[in-house]
Amino acid sequence: MPKKELQLETPFKRGEQVVTTRDVLHIPAGTAGKVQMHNGLGMWNRYWVMFDGDRQVGQVDHNDLVRPYQLESWLQREQDKADAAARSEEEAAAAAEASADSGSGGGGGIADQIPADLLERSRAAKQRLLG
Repeated sequence: MPKKELQLETPFKRGEQVVTTRDVLHIPAGTAGKVQMHNGLGMWNRYWVMFDGDRQVGQVDHNDLVRPYQLESWLQREQDKADAAARSEEEAAAAAEASADSGSGGGGGIADQIPADLLERSRAAKQRLLG
């Protein structure tokens, strides 16, 4: 029966081979190492990692390490995150431009923060009261 595929978020075990995804205390990204000890609580996972057979580094964050066979998945996930962030920035800029063009004040005033249906209801009530 084949082994279950581990997720990127699955904690590393002692003796597991890892690769750094970012520079960690003078250890360049892409350096291979071996987990010596796992510590941390809940989602805050930290590791002691032995690099190059003689350099031990403590308190390495889980997000700074990946299993060698999962490196491509990690790179794809990071690219997807960057693409999503760029899309959301473009959408926000387009929305800001559209609200500025619609003549609703556009300068980030209070009218931009109040829902349109409440503003319309307020205008209608003002019209009724003033005649």
